[in-house]
Amino acid sequence: MARLVPTNRSIAYPAWGGADRTMAKSILFEIDAEIARLRQAKALLSSAGTTAIKRKPGRPSKTAAIVVPVAQKAKKRKMMSAEGRERVRQAQIKRWAAVKQAAKATAAPLPKSKKKTAKATA
Repeated sequence: MARLVPTNRSIAYPAWGGADRTMAKSILFEIDAEIARLRQAKALLSSAGTTAIKRKPGRPSKTAAIVVPVAQKAKKRKMMSAEGRERVRQAQIKRWAAVKQAAKATAAPLPKSKKKTAKATA
């Protein structure tokens, strides 16, 4: 008859001969737990690209998957040709000239003041 030796762990190891078997069981149990954690992490990572499911009102169920938003790729910028840039430049110069011409037309010229001359006293 095997005698159990109490330890600080939740698993009690038999004093004669069964320690190896119990130790192997605890190792296998921890390996299974690690596999479960890895599968859960894999499920979270693989579901990152899925679209969000429409939520219902109230508390979500325990089986609801966590949806991670996917970062969108930056759009490739369109390049303007040298001829296109020159056309834009010339059009802007014409706009500036029109604004400058309108400013000249609306601004009334100020009358020139006559210079005062000193009277000669004799």
